[in-house]
Formats: sequence, C-alpha cells, structure tokens
Amino acid sequence: MGNNLFYATPESLGIPSAAIETFLEVLTDKKLCMHGFMLLRHGKVAAEGYWPPFGADKKHRIYSVSKSFTGLAIGRMITEGKLSLDSRPSDFFLEHLPKNPHRYVMEATVRDLLMMATYNPDQSYTVRDVDFVKTFFESTQEKHKPGQIFSYDTAATTVLCAIIEKTTGMTMLEYMRPVFEEIGFSKDAWCVETPEGRSWTGSGILCTMRDMARVGLFCINKGEWNGKQLINRNYMEEAMSKQIETSMFEGASEMSYGYGYQFWCMRDGGFAMNGMGGQFVFCMPKYGAMLVTTADLQGHMGASDVVLSAFMKLLGSFVDNSLPEDALALKSMEIRIKGLYIPVPNGENTTYISDGITGQTYVLEDNKAGMKWLRFIIENEKCRFQYENASGEHELVFGMGRYEHQLFPEKYFGKRIGVRDTNYKSMGAAAWVNPNTLHAIIYAVDDHLGSIRFKFVFDGNDVCGYMVKTAEWFFDEYQGFISGSLA
Repeated sequence: MGNNLFYATPESLGIPSAAIETFLEVLTDKKLCMHGFMLLRHGKVAAEGYWPPFGADKKHRIYSVSKSFTGLAIGRMITEGKLSLDSRPSDFFLEHLPKNPHRYVMEATVRDLLMMATYNPDQSYTVRDVDFVKTFFESTQEKHKPGQIFSYDTAATTVLCAIIEKTTGMTMLEYMRPVFEEIGFSKDAWCVETPEGRSWTGSGILCTMRDMARVGLFCINKGEWNGKQLINRNYMEEAMSKQIETSMFEGASEMSYGYGYQFWCMRDGGFAMNGMGGQFVFCMPKYGAMLVTTADLQGHMGASDVVLSAFMKLLGSFVDNSLPEDALALKSMEIRIKGLYIPVPNGENTTYISDGITGQTYVLEDNKAGMKWLRFIIENEKCRFQYENASGEHELVFGMGRYEHQLFPEKYFGKRIGVRDTNYKSMGAAAWVNPNTLHAIIYAVDDHLGSIRFKFVFDGNDVCGYMVKTAEWFFDEYQGFISGSLA
C-alpha cells in the first residue's frame, strides 16, 4: 500500500538537521545494532533511515510493542460494549479453571491484566508448554492479590488477546482491521502464533516501522484519525497515563514513571511502546515529538538508555517555531542516513597464522554445546566455520570486515512457537582482534531476531572458543566454552 505519512524538512518543524545527525552519531559511536529510525514532529516525518538489510517495506518483529497494540484492541472492545475493565478473564475460560480455583484467580479483572498486576508472581508458561493461556489459570505458582503490584507478565497480554479472539471469532489483527484501514496500517502485517494456535500478541506482531509510527500518531491523537474517534477517548487517555507505579521494575531508567494499559509512562507526560531489543515508540506530546526505532540490541548492556538519552538530548534542540532552512546541514544528515550500516567486529581482516589454521580439524573435548570437532577454511574475504554438533555437520560463513548472508543451518520456530520448521535468514562477520584471536558474530535477521557472538583463540596445536547467544528461545546449542587440539 502507499505511504500516507507526511514529510517535511527538520528545520520547518523546528529541529536542526545537525542535531539529528548528532543523534545518529551517538548510535554509531556506541556500535548499536540498529535497524531503522523515524523522527516525527507535529505529525510529520522529519527524518527516516534504515540500516541494510532492513528497509521501509520490511515486516519487522516488534516484540512487546505488540502489547500496546493489544491494549488498543481491548479499548476497541470496550468502545463497542463487548467488554469492560471489570470483566473477569476467568469467565471467558471456565474450561481452564482448576477444580478449586484460588479466589485471586476468580477476582482478577481485565484492568488488572492491562496494568500488569496479575495474581501470578511471574510468567506462567515456558517454551515447553502446549497451551500458553491454559497455564495462566492452572499455574500452581503461589498467588497474590491482583491489581495491587506491577509485575511484568507477558502471559497477561496473551490472555487479553485470547479474550478478544474467543469473543470475536477473529484474530486480533483481523478485529483491528477497521481501525488499521483508517490509519493506513499494512494489510499483510501478521503475528506469530502460540503453540495452541492463538495470536501471540504479547511479543509476536510483525509490521513495518511506518506502521509503528501510524499507531503512535493514533495514540498521540487519543484514538482519533481524520476527525473520527475510533476508540473511546477516555479509555485512550487512561491507557497512556499512569495507572500503577513501577518503581521496583528492573529495566531501563525511563521505566520508573509508571504503567498504563499496556503502555509505559515517561517523563513530562510522555508515553512509550517498548519492545525487546530496541523496538521503541517514544511519544512526547509536550514537544509534539515521536521517535520510532527498530533494532536488535539484545545483549548490549544499557543500549535502551543510550537510545533514550540521545533522544532526550535531541529534544533539547527543538524550538517552538520553524528554523531557517539549512541546506548544507540537511544534505550532511541525508548523506549520513544513506550510509547507515550495522557495525562489524573490530579488528583486522587477515592474520599471519591463517596458513597454519585453514583446513585443519580440531577435535574437541566434551562440551555443553555438544560440538565434536571444528575446522576453519580461511579465504580472501570470508572465513568458513565448519563443525559437527548433535544435529549434524554444519557451516557458518563470516565475511571479513563485512557481512556474509546465509540461512542458519539449524531449524527453529517460524510462524508458530513450538514448531521447528524454519532456517532463519542470517548474516555473519568476523575480524582478528589480534593475530591469534578471531571474534565473530552471527545475526538472525528474520522474523525472529537474535545473535551469537564467538571468540576463538589459537595456541599452537590447540584452540579454545567461547560462544554467547542472545535470543529468545533459539540458538540454545551455541553457548559456553569449547576446547580441543589438532586431530
């Protein structure tokens, strides 16, 4: 579909182009794995950019931004009289109630789940469960009074979505289609499914970054679009304002301002949709501003605060009126945006010991990863890492100082959690951090996002390696130390 967003120069919106370039410099200097950004003010896009291989048309996993979308769908249910904040989730799933359900299970309301104030101490399901919703009611975890204390729980959102889908007979995205049609949301957006076949809107929606921006504008406008009030205004105001305090939540510093109905509160009356790994929609109505990002910042300590701090500093450069156009600064910003790239490991592309390594087979000691042997084939612009583990013989390819695109050899979850039927699109790069130490990284750049970082140290006839994976429910085989010697 076409792009119904409006664009303007930064200066016409009271934003210096140079300040946007400085914002991007911070992200680059910190070597963040960004995928996209959009900066909007007064409803118009001041700047938009993508880090290849990501682009404007990519349906990107938005992780827990999906929760905020679910909050909007609940708002539409309430607007249409299909539900109320006082409705009890237990009434919708009598088939899942244990024989003698705890009174807190029966007392919990839709409002409690929207606020992340459930009766379970933490998420009720694991990747091994076959019915996520069922666990929410049948969990034998100790219970506490709902509606009192914030405790982030994706199962709460999973149940809210299940209520919508059971009541309407449609997927949540289908139910929201009349609203989405109005705002120009992609028709082919979709959602990863739970093992039982429901939409996993606690984490699984995939849409474009522009779709995220459209939803953000819809929220800033409190449920109104082109003069039509599509979701009850009072509900929207409550959803994006503090309903429960979050002072004990262990997350980014900005998450201490409270929580609404599946929305985070921010300073100065702002609100946010936050998704794992850097999926952000930061809305600051006081400044008429919004920042949207997509990324894979998993495993990068403090990365969320880096992005937010850079955004807050950018807001400080805004002025109330338009600025004189600055053609040179605008051109410089545009050049930087066109040159955005995902950082590769630091180091050299070659090493003098490569001739003694390439083609050699190292037999490994018993290890957590289950690897039996490994081999490196070192070529001019790439390094082939060959190995055998419990699932067979495989190869990963690392570009030297650049990314090499490939399908990851193991199969993981695709459209449905629990079904291993998909080889993820991936890209790998490596560098020699010193003559005998190779640092490499593989990014999954598919519907599921994650990474594995490798380090290999060669010492005479021996090799020692270390692998760290940062991903939700996959890459589990690639963790820990490996060590061995030439065969």
